Amino acid sequence: MSCLALFLLVLVELCSSRVDAAPTYEIKAGYNSSEECGSSPYAVTAIVNGGCSEDAGICLNSSDGGFYSTNCSANYLQTMRDFFGTSQYIIQEMYSDASCSTLEYAIGFLVTTNCSGGVVTNQFYYKSALNGSAVIEYFALTEYVGVQEGDATCAPGNTTLASADKEQVEAHTCLPISSSGGTSDIFNYGLSESRNTIKAYKWFSSNDHEDEGGLGTATIVGVVCGVVAVILLIAVAIVCYRRRVKKGPKQQWTTTGEPGDVDSLEAANVPRDNNRGLWNDEIIIAKRIPRDKIQIKKLISRGAFGEVYAGQLHRNQVAVKMLIPATRNSLQHVNNFLAEAKMTAIMDHPHVVSFVGVAWDSLSDVCVVLEFMDGGDLRTLLNKYETSKHPVGFNKLKATIALHVCHALTYLHSLAPPVIHRDLKSRNILLNKAMEAKLTDFGISRERLDQTMTAGMGTSLWMAPEVMLGERYDIKADMFSFGVVLSELDVHTLPYAQEKKRSLDSGGRVLADATLLQRVAAGTVRVEFSEANLSSITELGCACVSVDPSQRPSAAEALYRLQVVLAQGLQ
Repeated sequence: MSCLALFLLVLVELCSSRVDAAPTYEIKAGYNSSEECGSSPYAVTAIVNGGCSEDAGICLNSSDGGFYSTNCSANYLQTMRDFFGTSQYIIQEMYSDASCSTLEYAIGFLVTTNCSGGVVTNQFYYKSALNGSAVIEYFALTEYVGVQEGDATCAPGNTTLASADKEQVEAHTCLPISSSGGTSDIFNYGLSESRNTIKAYKWFSSNDHEDEGGLGTATIVGVVCGVVAVILLIAVAIVCYRRRVKKGPKQQWTTTGEPGDVDSLEAANVPRDNNRGLWNDEIIIAKRIPRDKIQIKKLISRGAFGEVYAGQLHRNQVAVKMLIPATRNSLQHVNNFLAEAKMTAIMDHPHVVSFVGVAWDSLSDVCVVLEFMDGGDLRTLLNKYETSKHPVGFNKLKATIALHVCHALTYLHSLAPPVIHRDLKSRNILLNKAMEAKLTDFGISRERLDQTMTAGMGTSLWMAPEVMLGERYDIKADMFSFGVVLSELDVHTLPYAQEKKRSLDSGGRVLADATLLQRVAAGTVRVEFSEANLSSITELGCACVSVDPSQRPSAAEALYRLQVVLAQGLQ
C-alpha cells in the first residue's frame, strides 16, 4: 500500500463516525429574595441532562427556602456567564476523572466577602475573592459520610479553602481535587450524593476575555479531526522517509564553549551520565544567548556563592548573575548554578523575577540574565524605614507587597510537584519602581519529593523549626518564612532583633544566633509584631510562625486573608 493511500485510509476511518448531538444542561440560578431575581445570583449551577422545567426563566420560591430561576442550554458556560452579567464571578467545572474529560456539573459563585449560599448551593455557604488568582472559602460541616450540613453563619472554624493561581484560572488548567481538609467532601456533596465522585476541576472567571467552553461537539470533533490529520500526515511522511533513506552515522555534537575542555574543571564532582551536565539540557540550550551581547556594568550585590551585576542586553537593562571567582572553576558549582537557571526558566508568574537567558563562552564564564528590578530588595527598603523612623504597622503598600509575595508562593506550591522556595526572606524579595514585589533566588529551591525532605541549607533567621532540626518538611516551611517577612514589614528590623537586645548575657553581649534559633525551634521565642499593627495581620503572622506546621495556613489561605484586608480600604 502506498504512503498516500495509507494516510487517506486512516483519515477516512477517523472522521467517518457520526457526531452525537450536544447534550442539554439545566442551568439554575439562586437568589435570596424575589426582589433579587433578575439581578446577579449568589450562585449558578449547570447539570448535564438535568431535566428542563416548563417554568424556565421564571423566578420560583423553593420549598427549602430562597428563590431560583432555571434555563436550558447546550452552551452551559456562556449561559452561566449571562446570569452573572457584569458582576465578578468564579466558575468551577467538576469532573469525575483526573484528566477533566467527564464533566459532572459546573457551579458558579458571585465574588463577595459576604456569607452567601442557599438552596442552589445545597445549603452550604461561601465567601470568595478574585484578584488574578481565585479563592473560594467554603463553610460546611462534613464529618459524617453521606451528610452535609452548611454553616449559614460562616464561622471561621468551619472553613475549607479551594484556590487557583492566576495562570491556572486564565488557562483553565485541569487541577486535582485535594482529598484532605474536607475539600473533596464539599465538591462531592455539592450537587451529588455520591462520595468520592469528583476527582478534578477547572476554573473560569469574569476576567476571561471570551467564552472558551461553549464549542459544540461537532465543532470540537471537526477541529480534532483536522489536527489529527496533520499529525498523521507528518507521521506517514516520516515512515515513508525512513523506507527510502538509509540511516547514516550519528553526527557528533560540538559547539564553541561546550565541555570540550572539561578536564580543566573538577569533572570528578559530577557523575558522568549521558547528559554530561545541564549545559546540554534542552531548556538551557533553548535559552542560551550570545555572551558578547551582554554588557556587564556595576556590581549590585555579592553573596557566598554568587555576584549580581547591573548590565545591558540589546540596550535593555538587565541583572546579570555570575558565580564568584573562587567557584567558577568547579564543575559542581557550575552545574548547580545551571540548575538554578533552569528552575528560574520554567517559572512563569508576574510575581517571580523573569528569566531572560543564560550565556557562556566557556563553562567557567557562565552568567544568568534576569529581569532588572530597579526598586532594590525589600530589606534595603525596610532598613531605610528603620533609619527614618517610618511608622510601624501595616499600610496599603506593605499589605500589597505581602500580597504579591503570597501570589508567588501560591503559584510555586500549586505546581506539580510543588516547589518549595526554602530561602524566602526580605533580601530575596525584589521591588520595581512601581513597588511591585517579585521573588528571586531559587538557588536552593527544590521540587517536593515523595520521600522525606530534611535540612541541609545552613542556618537562617527565616528558617522553620522543622528545617532547623533536620526533620521532615514541606511547603509549610515557606509559610513560616512568610510569617517572619510579615514581622519585618511590620516593625522594619531584622527578625528577633528585640529579643536579642533583651537577652544580653552577663558580659553585655548580644544573644548568639545559634542560641536564638534553639529557642525559636523550641517555641519559646517568636518574631515580634507591633501594637500599632492590624490585628488581622498579626493573627495571620502568628499563625504562619506556629511551631506545628499543620497549624500554619496555606499560601492560598494567606492570600485570601490579605485580599480581605486590602478590600477593607487600607490606607
